[in-house]
Amino acid sequence: MKNKKIKRSSHPVMYFIYISILMILISGIANALNFQVTYDKLTTIAGEVESTTTAVNSLISLDGLKFLITSVYDNLVSFLPFGSFLIASIAFGIALKSGFLKSLCAKLTKRIPKFIVVFIYSLLCIIASVDGNAGYVLLLPIGAVLFMSMNRNPIGGLALGFACMAAGHGAGMFITSLDYNLSSYTEASAKLLDSEYIVSQSSNLIFIIVAALLISGICTFITERVTSRKLGRNLFEEEEELMLEEKKENKGLIGVLIATIIFLIPIILMLIPTSKNGFIGLLLDKSQTVYSKMIFSNDALLINNLVGIMSLLLAIQGFVFGVITGTIKKIRDLVNFSTDYLKSIGGIFVLIFFAAQLSAIVKESNLGVVILGNLSNMIAASEFSFIPLILLILLVTMVTNIFTPTPVAKWSIIAPNIMPAVMKANITPEFAQLVFRAGDSITNIITPLFAYFVIFIGFIEVYTKNKNDFTIRNCYKVIFPYFVIIAFMWLFMMICWYIIGLPIGPGVYPTV
Repeated sequence: MKNKKIKRSSHPVMYFIYISILMILISGIANALNFQVTYDKLTTIAGEVESTTTAVNSLISLDGLKFLITSVYDNLVSFLPFGSFLIASIAFGIALKSGFLKSLCAKLTKRIPKFIVVFIYSLLCIIASVDGNAGYVLLLPIGAVLFMSMNRNPIGGLALGFACMAAGHGAGMFITSLDYNLSSYTEASAKLLDSEYIVSQSSNLIFIIVAALLISGICTFITERVTSRKLGRNLFEEEEELMLEEKKENKGLIGVLIATIIFLIPIILMLIPTSKNGFIGLLLDKSQTVYSKMIFSNDALLINNLVGIMSLLLAIQGFVFGVITGTIKKIRDLVNFSTDYLKSIGGIFVLIFFAAQLSAIVKESNLGVVILGNLSNMIAASEFSFIPLILLILLVTMVTNIFTPTPVAKWSIIAPNIMPAVMKANITPEFAQLVFRAGDSITNIITPLFAYFVIFIGFIEVYTKNKNDFTIRNCYKVIFPYFVIIAFMWLFMMICWYIIGLPIGPGVYPTV
C-alpha cells in the first residue's frame, strides 16, 4: 500500500516575498515605459491646490538597489504595527497566562447567549477601528480567547474581529479623527467650485451609525451560520490548563473590577476639558475648541497613546487577578508569562518583517500614487452622473486602496480631482466622501498592503493546529465570505440612501 503524499504549500511569508519581487520588477518596467501621472493635489487643508507630476521610481536602478539594501532596519522600525503589537503582546501575555481573560470570557459566554456575545464583540471591533492600533493588537487575540471559551475554533474569532475592524473602518458610532481629516479635504475641494461651501465633521454620522449596526449584524450572521459551522469546534490545545476554584475566580474578577475603576478615575480626570495646564485634561489637545476634536486630533495624547493605556490596563487586570487567585506568586511570574506568550507568537514578528519591506517597496516605487492619480483623472474626465458616477468612485477607491491603504493621503488626491464631476452631477461633496470611505474600507480586508493584514494572518498561524494547513489560501478562504457580503452591504446601503434621499448626517443629504 502506497503512503499517501502530504500536500505541502508555501508558508505565507513567501506571499510577501513574491509580491515584493513582483513590485520591484514592475517598478523597473513601468519606469522604463515612463509611466507617470499629472494630477491636482491639495497641499494643505486650507484649500491650496498644486499640480503634481509623479513618476514610478525603478527599484532595479542603482538608487533602488541602494534603498533595498540600506532601508531594511528603518522599514521595520517605522512599520506601525511593529511597536504597538510588541507592547500589547507583553501585556496580553500577563492577562492570558494569569487566567484572567479565560475566566472573564467563560463567565460572559456562560451567562449571555452566544449570538449576543458575537454581536457585541463585532460592534466593539468596529468602534475600536477609531484607533488603527488598539483594536488589531488587542481585540483580535481577545476574539480568539472568546471563541475558545464557547468551544469554537479561535480562527473564527480572528476572522470576525478582522472583518469588522478592516471592512467596517468607514463605519462607527461617533465622530473620530477620520471624520475631521476627510471633511477638511472635502470642504477645501468643494470650495474650489463654491467658496462658501461648508462641510460639517458630522456630515456622515447618521449613515455610519446605521452601517456599524448593519455590519455587526451581518458579521454575526456569517459567523453563526457559515464560519463557525465550517471551522467546527475548538481543537487548539493550550500548553497548560489552569484549574481555578470558583470562589477564587469570582474574587479575582471582583478584584479586577475594583482595580479597573481605580485605574479609570485618573484617566477620566485627564479627559476633563480645562484651559489650565496640569493633570486635569492632560490627555486632550487643548488647542482645539470642540471637545471631540480635543480627543481625536492628531496632537491629542489619548488617541496617540491608546495602545499603551489599554495595554497597561490589561497588564494590571491580569496582575490583580493572578495575585488574588494565586496564579502569580512573584514578580518573576509576570516576566515568564510575557516571555512564554511572546515565544508562542514569534512567527508573527517574522511575518511583520517581510510585510514591512513590502510596504516600503511599494511606497518607494510610487506605483500606488501613479495608479491613484491616473484613476482620479479618469473620474474627472468621465461623463458619468448619478448612480454610475457613484459606482465609479466606489470602484476606483476599492482598487487604489489595494496599493495605498492610507485613507487621508488618498482623499487628498481624489477629492480635488473628482469634486467638479460630483457637484456637476448634483451629488453633495459629503456623499462623495461617504462613497470614498466605503470603498476605502471594503478592500482593507484583502490587501496585503493593509498594515494589519499581517497581524490577522499571523494569529491564524498561532491557532492553526496543523502548521502545514497554514497557507495564504486558507487565510483568504476564512475571510472571503465577510469581504463579499460586506461589500454588497455597503453598495446596497449607498444606492438605497441615494435613491430614497435619506439624510446621511444632520441636515446633509446625498443630493443638493
